[in-house]
Amino acid sequence: MKYITRELWAGWNSKDEKIRQWAHEETKRRFKEYEQQLEKLRARLGEENFNFFKNGLHDGRVITFSVGEGIDLDYEKEETFSLDEFSETKVQIEVLEAYFEEIYSLKYEQVQRVIFDFPTETPLFGGYSLNDWGYDEVSAIENDYFRHEILFSSGTTILIEFQKFTFSKRQCKRSCHPKRP
Repeated sequence: MKYITRELWAGWNSKDEKIRQWAHEETKRRFKEYEQQLEKLRARLGEENFNFFKNGLHDGRVITFSVGEGIDLDYEKEETFSLDEFSETKVQIEVLEAYFEEIYSLKYEQVQRVIFDFPTETPLFGGYSLNDWGYDEVSAIENDYFRHEILFSSGTTILIEFQKFTFSKRQCKRSCHPKRP
């Protein structure tokens, strides 16, 4: 993560007033830089994806994180499988948003790299769970690829390099969280 780092997040929660002050001032600058960088990607991402990445899933919880070549396969069909159906690695993440009202399904295609740092050697707040989806950043990298990085409150990170991103959301019918204020 380039803009919102573990060090910055830890600084917000520091007992040292000078460190907290630095972190809050630095946050304003970095958020502004990230917004400018993200704006440059608006046309490539498309409006719907741009808005998703702009708003993020802060405080959400990961339900599943899947990497594989059979993510789209329907295993209930009685047809036989072909090796051709297992030709592209994809990533899918399902996230319960912060108020437990909606489940987001994120799908990454034409994936060239995935890194899942769990459990991390540099924890933030807890370490045996992903905990809350903290902050995420999307950036452009070489060969028309994007990089999506996610930092969780545990310090865990996910990095995905991809060319195609889609998402959908559906209502969570079994919420245990109070409704939005």
